[in-house]
Amino acid sequence: MDYTVDRVRVAGATLHVETTGTGPALVLIPGGGGDAGLYAEVVPLLAGRFTVITFDRRGNSRSPLDGGSTPVGVPEQAADVVAVLDHHRVDRAHVFGSSGGAIIALELLAGHRDRLLGAVVHEPPLVQLLPGSPEQRELDRLRRIADTEGPLRGFVAFATMTMPTPPRLFRHRAGRALVAAALWLVRATGTAWRRVTGRAPGGMARLVGNTGVLMRRELPAFCHDYRPDLDALRSAHPPWWLATGRDSAGRPYHRPAHVLGGRLGVPVVEFPGGHTAYQRHAEDFARCLIELLTP
Repeated sequence: MDYTVDRVRVAGATLHVETTGTGPALVLIPGGGGDAGLYAEVVPLLAGRFTVITFDRRGNSRSPLDGGSTPVGVPEQAADVVAVLDHHRVDRAHVFGSSGGAIIALELLAGHRDRLLGAVVHEPPLVQLLPGSPEQRELDRLRRIADTEGPLRGFVAFATMTMPTPPRLFRHRAGRALVAAALWLVRATGTAWRRVTGRAPGGMARLVGNTGVLMRRELPAFCHDYRPDLDALRSAHPPWWLATGRDSAGRPYHRPAHVLGGRLGVPVVEFPGGHTAYQRHAEDFARCLIELLTP
């Protein structure tokens, strides 16, 4: 499959953007890790119906920030999606966002609805809507691990939260330390590759390289500081849906979507699989998404 790769300048960053397929535009907004490669399994399945646009979010992988103090909050990242549409001369597009990407999709619905054909908001971890809840305590635990044990161990705990059946090794401090050491080697190899070849490392090395941004900057900005504009979302006119995975019940990113849907009167649809169904159940996931977005 042929991909067009662009470099798109936005305020404070340069975005790596990939485009393929034909038909109405569909922007896939990645969640934690912020890398277009997260959708590699599902893009070919969607490209026959849509012009699929994926990108590395600001500060992640191949989308460097201009400086360490450049904002990475939700409003800036929603504006990045609009800039990508402008670059491709797309007036209106469908958007799909999962996890942190789902929170960005909500901000697009609230503040940039005129640019949307529709939106699917998949498992936004808006634990701030559930103060004092087990879901909020779980996200706070991830932040504490990142603060006290380092971002790589925080990333291991984060990955454990999204796995259907996480290995027992991942659940304890000593296990996190061992896995984090292996991830450090992956990151170091990727850094050496970049220095020697001048090119970006492969997918896993890129994702591991994003752990600092994810755990130290995005997690608090998305799951603590951000408050969705409920009034704006109630009046959003493009068709849109909240979504959760069939296997995600009990996870911190499941109940917030249902609580938000109840407050807004927005339907919550069930997708196959869990938090990363677009990787683990790509065909079923693509079929569900196409059915929602196709009139």
